[in-house]
Amino acid sequence: MLMKKLFILVAATVLLAACEKDDSAVAERFWSDTEMSTGADSYGAKITKLYSVVMRRELPFPFKAYVMELNGQRYFYMMRSRFNADLHVGDYISFQTFSFCPSEISAINGYDLGDGTNAVHNDETSAGNYLVASNPIEATVKNMFAMKIRYTIAFWPIDTWFIETTAGNLIYIKKSKLNIDLKPGDGIVYNVYTLFPNEVLALKKL
Repeated sequence: MLMKKLFILVAATVLLAACEKDDSAVAERFWSDTEMSTGADSYGAKITKLYSVVMRRELPFPFKAYVMELNGQRYFYMMRSRFNADLHVGDYISFQTFSFCPSEISAINGYDLGDGTNAVHNDETSAGNYLVASNPIEATVKNMFAMKIRYTIAFWPIDTWFIETTAGNLIYIKKSKLNIDLKPGDGIVYNVYTLFPNEVLALKKL
């Protein structure tokens, strides 16, 4: 009988300690231990890297976006036109993704981000005559990762390389346009449209 009571006491102590963990730790463990799915399911995660970029959903209109690494594991991106709060490294978020584009966040912290049509209508910047290629930009590769992203509303996601430079910039280019092997430490030269400073038009290795 004494052993049985001791077992119950130990089990109750373990259960109480588990319940006292903060929500952010539980959210991080849940997301890490669960196979990521898309659509209606929602997950919690910690932002471990964060980049502010300009992307396009329909030419020639740009929109602000976040690219983020969550829990040090996977990368996602989200448009910001319907999300008026700033995010920071270390923040915990709850999020959903599109079933047809699992790298794009469709809702975050209870805010529905829409399908991107509002990015065209709400953005105050019009391309006009500003679709001008930049001068060549030299940089050094620090990190690379891949995602599927949407360049237009109507079309399916396209395989895309994201390249972080040692200067802290994040640029991206369609995999079909990058026919060279790159690795951290490589020197590159590239150009972009001045209106879309993160999307690479052409890139070569130095």
